[in-house]
Parts: sequence; C-alpha cells; structure tokens
Amino acid sequence: MKRRIPALTPRRPSRRRVPAVLAGVALAVVTAGCQVNSPVQTDVAYVPADGVPVTVGDLALRDLVLVGDGNGTAMISGSAVNLGDESMTVQIAPQGDPSATTPPSGSEVELSPRQQVNLADKGLQLSDVKGKPGALVPVTVISNTGGTAVAQVPLLPATDFYSTVTPAPTGS
Repeated sequence: MKRRIPALTPRRPSRRRVPAVLAGVALAVVTAGCQVNSPVQTDVAYVPADGVPVTVGDLALRDLVLVGDGNGTAMISGSAVNLGDESMTVQIAPQGDPSATTPPSGSEVELSPRQQVNLADKGLQLSDVKGKPGALVPVTVISNTGGTAVAQVPLLPATDFYSTVTPAPTGS
C-alpha cells in the first residue's frame, strides 16, 4: 500500500514574527549609522600626557612642560632621549632668542649616545617666563647634531604631579 504524502502548502508567517523581524532590521539599520558618526577612538592619534612631544634629528623630547607660576622662573620637565650614535648638546631657550650664543642658565644638557634623562632631575629652567598657568609658551629646542625646532609648551602650576618640580636650592 502506498502512502500518500500530502502536498506541501506554503505556510503563512505567524503574525508575531513579522513585527519582530521588522524591528530587528530597523534596529540593525539605526545602530549601524552610529558608527559613521562615531569613529573608532583607537584610530585617532593623540598625546596621552600633559606635555608635548618635540623631535629634532636624533633628539626625542617627550612630555615637555614648563612648571611655574608665570611670573619668572619656570622649571623644564619632560624626558629627553638621544636616539643617535653620537653625543649631543641640547639647549632649550625662549623662542625669542634661538640664535643666542649663550643659552639661559640651566637650559643646556649633554646626552650620550642612546641615553635618556629626566629633564626635571637636571634642574633645567628658563627665566622671565610670562603667562598664566595653562598658557602655551613658545620654546626653541636646539640640538647640535640635528638642528632647531620651535614648540608651544604648556605652562603648568607646581601642584599635584608637578609639586616636586622646583628649582634646586641655591647656596647662600
């Protein structure tokens, strides 16, 4: 005896499935548009520090800031790295005097090949720094092996992280 297989008739989708599918499609379309207006944050370059980076030839300065109240002497803070194979002299001076034969007192440091130094530990400072904390101060960075660069360096108050960045005591 042969069994008869009933013909398959198309079934109608349930009334609950259609709104659910439409809602899912609508949600996918709406949320896909969010990515267009919000770029991936890791694709945006930024400096994750208070200071600025400056590169002059084989000299790399990182997190360069001036620490002071804007009424005179400001300490230079940051990291200096000699990426080259020869020693270098680094001068940091106010922008108004990039060709000075004598840099301001305490604004010069020697770096051996591949050496990294913390500028705050070297006691480097600039005099006659004017501006309120938070201002950008133009500074010239001179490397005897790589040339000159001008950077807008932030002036920060000697508080919080920078509270220990103060001038070295002078002998009286």
